[in-house]
Amino acid sequence: MSQTTPPTYRQLLAAGEPFRLLFPLGVLFGLTGVLLWPAYVWGGMDTYPVLIHTRIMIECFLAAFVIGFLGTALPRLLDVPKVHGREAMFYAAGLTLSFALHLISKHTLGDLLFLLTFGSFVASLAVRARARKDVPPPAFVLVLIGLLCALAGTVSFLLAAVWRGGPEYQLYQAGRLLLYQGFLLFPIMGVGAFLLPRFFDLPNQQNFPESLTPPPGWWRSASFALGCGLLGLLSFALEYFQYLSIAYLLRASALLLYFWREVPVHKAKFRNGSLAMSLRVALFSIPLGYIAMALVPARQITLLHIVFITGFSLLTLTVATRVIFGHGGRSELFPRTLWSIRALVALIVLAMATRVSADWMPDVRLTHYAYAALAWAAAVIIWAIRVLPGVRQPDD
Repeated sequence: MSQTTPPTYRQLLAAGEPFRLLFPLGVLFGLTGVLLWPAYVWGGMDTYPVLIHTRIMIECFLAAFVIGFLGTALPRLLDVPKVHGREAMFYAAGLTLSFALHLISKHTLGDLLFLLTFGSFVASLAVRARARKDVPPPAFVLVLIGLLCALAGTVSFLLAAVWRGGPEYQLYQAGRLLLYQGFLLFPIMGVGAFLLPRFFDLPNQQNFPESLTPPPGWWRSASFALGCGLLGLLSFALEYFQYLSIAYLLRASALLLYFWREVPVHKAKFRNGSLAMSLRVALFSIPLGYIAMALVPARQITLLHIVFITGFSLLTLTVATRVIFGHGGRSELFPRTLWSIRALVALIVLAMATRVSADWMPDVRLTHYAYAALAWAAAVIIWAIRVLPGVRQPDD
């Protein structure tokens, strides 16, 4: 009896699973983005890397994971044509070129390439949505807000770069809020409401009968998501006008309120393995960071790294792990204790603590930036060795 030949990596990518290309690419972007700090501190580069680091981490590292995840998940949810391999390679090429431009401090061109690449991705989703056979989960209202924040924030950066002598500072500040935070915060809320109940054995309030028109209860859930999203946007406006403590408390409240209703983690079973543990750390870190910023607004940039490091980046890698396991035929690993995930969490927490504490130690601040970067890089390298090879494995 002949056995079916397993699909090749190229065939898997062509079958409509862009995460298989974009997740490994995102890892390379992320490692480069953080290792700029040791390179600067110990003599490898002359340019202070804060702007290069920030752009690469948002527009390249995190964007690669966002496109890889949504490009794989949304076509399945909407029952529309998948993102084929050529599209995935186009997005990968666009992000790589943007990465290269940011790396040589050509930030305006890098922003422009990111806008074209990410805008093309959003446009492709919009075209596919017209042929949908099902409505998306109502929480994906928040995903849409996040995608629009990414585009609007990048446009603000571009306008700030060319509108010299005008409202340059104001445009830059608006872009920083929308792209650096809104781009990630709102999709985390939207995707989280749909995906997180699976981690914690909770009923999924985003499951509705398949329908071309919103079924009963869909509008109520979507309206609640939109209301929490508008609260988040209001918090950005308050921060823009320097009402810092109120802004951060409102942002944390919008996040906690939404998850309290849609993903009541306080009711969850907590014996769900390393992935669930990692997810709890990440979910706890995001509102914790905003509350800390509300209490000490003078240290907002420092404390924002709680949100970025143990919040956004850890959550991104945890969800990516589930995607890789699920699409690689290893779903039996979901509830298990995995040393690689425990090491990932421990090292990322160490990286966050080192980075945040550094700004209270001016004499060793830069070296602590470098140590934090090395801890984060070690975490991601372990994850890449133990988890990332799964992008080549089919789901048998």
